[in-house]
Amino acid sequence: MKRSLFLLGMAAAALSSCTNEDVVDVAQNRAIRFDTFVNNNTRAVTEVTTENLSSYYLFGDYGDAVGSYSIPVFVNEPSSAIAYWTPNKYYAFGAYANGNGNRIDNATFDANMGKLRFPGYTPDDEKDLVAATARAEAGPDVTNKDAVPLLFVHMLSQVKFTFKTKVADSYTIKISDLKFNAINTADGSYTKTTETAGKIDWTESTLTGDYTYKEMSDIADKNKNYTDSDVKLVIPQGNTNQISVTFTATLNGPGIDSEVKKEFTANLGYEAGSISGTEANTWTPGYSYNYTATINADDINSDLKEIKFTTEVTEWKDTNNTTVTPSEKP
Repeated sequence: MKRSLFLLGMAAAALSSCTNEDVVDVAQNRAIRFDTFVNNNTRAVTEVTTENLSSYYLFGDYGDAVGSYSIPVFVNEPSSAIAYWTPNKYYAFGAYANGNGNRIDNATFDANMGKLRFPGYTPDDEKDLVAATARAEAGPDVTNKDAVPLLFVHMLSQVKFTFKTKVADSYTIKISDLKFNAINTADGSYTKTTETAGKIDWTESTLTGDYTYKEMSDIADKNKNYTDSDVKLVIPQGNTNQISVTFTATLNGPGIDSEVKKEFTANLGYEAGSISGTEANTWTPGYSYNYTATINADDINSDLKEIKFTTEVTEWKDTNNTTVTPSEKP
């Protein structure tokens, strides 16, 4: 009997923020220093974490009052750059890491709004984009000024696919041409709203492209991890139920004269359910979405007839009762 392809979307979020500190030190005690943290750890791609964040880029301005920042101290400069506190001034900082050590030339920072902008950004699976903003007051004595805490948040979403099958190991099911077309270039921005939260915005965009996954050689091989696709960093976006994934499944094995191929498609709708912070049919920044598909041999070749079995167990047979005569043990 022909069965329909089933896709289930699931979001996984690491909501607890990291507590390990990575203090970026400079020798002079009047220099501006930063404590860096990364929260909402993503998965499976080349991700940025508190432990591996070794390089990022900085913006910074200062002025005479909060919300009046006009003099720059950092302008899209690497975290190795050194600047010094000016006493009794108020500062606003913006920072980002595009993977480690990857500068975004057109990134900007509006200090008075506390907003980082990333115009025309296109994801790269090797570059997990994280952003942070902070404010600080220099005070009259800057000789031992504390480091500025930077809490980085993930700007992108992750999407991967997991395939399940009941087909025996003697068969092979290859998954190829796995891809979907969605927004892949948009303007992103980050604005910190509280000490532990911020607002991430991605503009609606008509710029789309294919997110293409590597071939999966055999999802029926139970002894090897061929059931999970690679992971793509994607632009967070809504209306995912209008996005369709397509792939080709190729079947080979006993009773099949030559390999059989069939193309499949399904939409990438998502039910938020109990996952806090997510919305239905929306890829939210900092969340990983795993779509699970179940596909068997007769989904690919409807002419196949599954080998089935009936079961019966023979009953125990009684023998005649035999009398034994006990005697004393020597």
